[in-house]
Amino acid sequence: MKNAKLNWVRLPLESVENCRELGGYNTQYGQQTKWHALLRSSDMSKLTEEDIIFLKEYGVHTVIDLRGADEIEIKPNGLANTAFCQYHNIPLITELVSNIAFTTEKQNMGDLYVELLENNQAIKQIFDCIAHAEEGSIIFHCAAGKDRTGILAMLLLSLAGVEKKDILSNYEVSYTNLESMHNLEKLHEKIPVELIYSKSEYIAKAYDYLRSNYGTVEQYLLAKGVEQDAVMGVRTRLVGKDPVVAV
Repeated sequence: MKNAKLNWVRLPLESVENCRELGGYNTQYGQQTKWHALLRSSDMSKLTEEDIIFLKEYGVHTVIDLRGADEIEIKPNGLANTAFCQYHNIPLITELVSNIAFTTEKQNMGDLYVELLENNQAIKQIFDCIAHAEEGSIIFHCAAGKDRTGILAMLLLSLAGVEKKDILSNYEVSYTNLESMHNLEKLHEKIPVELIYSKSEYIAKAYDYLRSNYGTVEQYLLAKGVEQDAVMGVRTRLVGKDPVVAV
């Protein structure tokens, strides 16, 4: 049995390719982001019994599912009906995201990510949910754990004070982990490569857009309607109580 008390960079799950920690990153506060606090993941519909036990022992008490109802109907989250977990479905969806799975045209993923950043209602709901979640690990995910999940991970790590280069690196790892996407690339030549890869330039466009238009991630969140107490609550989950620093 795998030891769930350890700090796993990528969680050793049999049924999930891209479940990773946001813990262990250096911050501008001279700290590190907390382990067992926030996890990012890909599709969780095929969780084995052993995986569910591991996640319970790892401390997961909250799930935030960023997918739409149509996606969930086909692939429901494996933790949604467990007694130890609170399940929240907060779709981080725009029209462009909804249609992108059916396109064969070249995509500008940076533009897609900017559009996701401007989904005001979902961003507020997600951060309120994180701020008020019960004690324990929070796992958030979409389908591949790359795009919608990548945007949320970027916001969370930015709020924690993690440097840009480490945020970009966190994003890039998705393609390495997603072996099923590699197979998709081989089988379907017409799929735009942008939908498969996780190149740093994609998430960098969203990061730079946020900085140029809002100044800091805190100012961005406040502009989206997230209350100051909730912003601080999310930051505390990530790094503990810290000096007041604009990030």
